[in-house]
Amino acid sequence: MTTNEARVRVDYEYGRLREVIVGGAYGLYPDVAKAVWIEECQKILPKAEVKKALARSGKDFKEVGKYDRLECENRELIKILEANNVKVWRPTELSVEQVAVNFGADYVRTNGFQFVYARDPIAVIGENVIELSMGSAMRRADILAYRTLLMTRVKNSNARWFAMPGIDYCGAFAGSYDKTRFPALEGGDILLLGQKILVGTSKNPMVGSSPLGVAWLQSILGPLGYDVEAVPLQDQFLHLDVALSIPRPGLIIACPAAFCNGVPAYFKGWKVIEVSLEDAQRLAVNGLPIDENHYILGANGSEKWERIAEALSAAGIEVYFVPFENHNEDGGSIRCATHPLLRD
Repeated sequence: MTTNEARVRVDYEYGRLREVIVGGAYGLYPDVAKAVWIEECQKILPKAEVKKALARSGKDFKEVGKYDRLECENRELIKILEANNVKVWRPTELSVEQVAVNFGADYVRTNGFQFVYARDPIAVIGENVIELSMGSAMRRADILAYRTLLMTRVKNSNARWFAMPGIDYCGAFAGSYDKTRFPALEGGDILLLGQKILVGTSKNPMVGSSPLGVAWLQSILGPLGYDVEAVPLQDQFLHLDVALSIPRPGLIIACPAAFCNGVPAYFKGWKVIEVSLEDAQRLAVNGLPIDENHYILGANGSEKWERIAEALSAAGIEVYFVPFENHNEDGGSIRCATHPLLRD
């Protein structure tokens, strides 16, 4: 038996949010002269953001003045969450030395690391807390920042806590790495609709989830009554949650151009707030429902996605804006920066 406070459970994207993890603010940019995967990976970012990332090659977030800006954005997000009675958890801050001890100094300097986007290294599906094997070589160390938190919050809860098979990242040094050879899953690709689970699989071979990862998840969850469906994405898209958001039943925000086979058939008959490919790449879609009537949207600089906010407001959904451009420039926004532990 577990107390209500010890429960961990998430079934839908839009259930009443009770507890959530908000990511950190530190990391190290990869050395672009050595990270042979970087060119393919750059397709997921707008050109202006690629230029920034290249200029920061081999530097950590404090060196480039990014740490404080990220944490300022995190605090603004946390204010909104706590004002809506959501309990917030934070990860442990990693150091370059800690990551190097675990994975080797050469690996860290070549591929970098960060733990800004709490969504990706784990997946909470029902009462299952799964440590994921991420497709991106840069994200290999993320889980280290969340391990202490999991030990505190999940260990004595009702949850089944386990990890998926690991990935051999050695090809990331030789230019032969391809995520499709392995079961790879990243939390930004996983959207929950009760027993229906949608998993994005970007055609980009360097980042995101793989078809083998979807097959692995189906093998684990299928016997529990889940139906796991792969959703192929164009190679300019990192994750499914960059192309699709589900504020409430019957309503989605979506970028039709992102999908290789069109918007998933599951949403036939639903109202769609359509977003262009360019705006989706700039994270217009990547918001977070607090519940079916409240939604958090990240403002990317001067762009506050007014058209999306107006459409949500017309549907009776109150929209909160958070300045999030420093998160946005590395390919993530509000959903990416958060991971729910408990939704009603």
